[in-house]
Amino acid sequence: MNSPNDNNRLPRPTDKLTAFLSEHFPAAILSIEPLLGDASTRMYFRIRRERETFIAAVYAEPFDVTTFAYLDVTRLFQSAGIPVPQVFAVDGRRGVVLQQDVGDWRLQDVLTNQPDVARRVDYDLALHLIVDIQKTTPLAQACNSVAWRQAFDDEKLFWEMNYFFRNYVERYGRWVLSAEQEALVLGELFALTYRLARVPRVVCHRDYHARNLMHHAGRLWVIDHQDARMGPATYDLASLLGDPYAALDEDFQATLRERFWQLHRAAFGAQYYASRRQFEQEYQLMLVQRLLKAIGTYAYQFAVRNNPVYLGYIPIALHTTARALEGIADLPMVKWLVESAIEREAPRAAAAPEVAFTAPLPTTPLAGT
Repeated sequence: MNSPNDNNRLPRPTDKLTAFLSEHFPAAILSIEPLLGDASTRMYFRIRRERETFIAAVYAEPFDVTTFAYLDVTRLFQSAGIPVPQVFAVDGRRGVVLQQDVGDWRLQDVLTNQPDVARRVDYDLALHLIVDIQKTTPLAQACNSVAWRQAFDDEKLFWEMNYFFRNYVERYGRWVLSAEQEALVLGELFALTYRLARVPRVVCHRDYHARNLMHHAGRLWVIDHQDARMGPATYDLASLLGDPYAALDEDFQATLRERFWQLHRAAFGAQYYASRRQFEQEYQLMLVQRLLKAIGTYAYQFAVRNNPVYLGYIPIALHTTARALEGIADLPMVKWLVESAIEREAPRAAAAPEVAFTAPLPTTPLAGT
């Protein structure tokens, strides 16, 4: 006899996937391999059929296939020739997307043993892809893509800074600030986001880093692109160069920043930046905002979801943020907070200096960083 709870139980991801596969591959012999998930509610599986493989993403809730962001942005990027996994089948009622398998080799995974020349080639390709994504802006507008309708505006950017403060400062750090200190920090963070919300916008990937670029079939593939939206032209660049997962050295970052400036200038002229100085100023502001948001995500994973995997990246992100703040004179309280955080993190980093590189890593990227 079934209990009342059995009747109300939602289908498990494996149940939904099995039903989906039975319809799409009715006579095939398949194997299903679960993949380690990310910080979202979706789950991933590798489907094997003879010599073919596919990736199935199973979402927690049903979705409307005509408005689903992942499908919308996939169409936008594919129409512009940006290498994203091809979608083979979709079941909105069950919340399943069957797509191309682009392997397990993230850019992050090859950095450790990669020769310098290969690393330079990979990052040059990654910079070209940022510019290619930015070039989709007119097309996104023309087709009314979700990437055009969503933006890093005042509300979104400051929400991210408040997310950092509540998760890192309060939940993870358990800092007790006076009402005046909190007001000053949040006031400066609002001023930071106010400036960034008023620069000209292009289409941004939103989570463009070494875990969302895959090595496959001799090229780099872009994944986890469903959160694409309008934002500063420095957004994806700051995400890539300041990426705590990759921890690129400062000289290499500077070289890549110069290379991006050349590529962006060749593509857009002075449409977004009147001078190199303006570009550099915006980049440093963007780097601070982007990294503080990432720190908030890492802290949330530990403080709320009891997931310690990302703790080792917090000191890396804090040090990069501190370097960016050196050239920004009007954020003294944010600078104080970051410097204090570095001091607080020092004992943890000394106790486990290799955690960022030896902790188990998800096969799929941490969403929303």
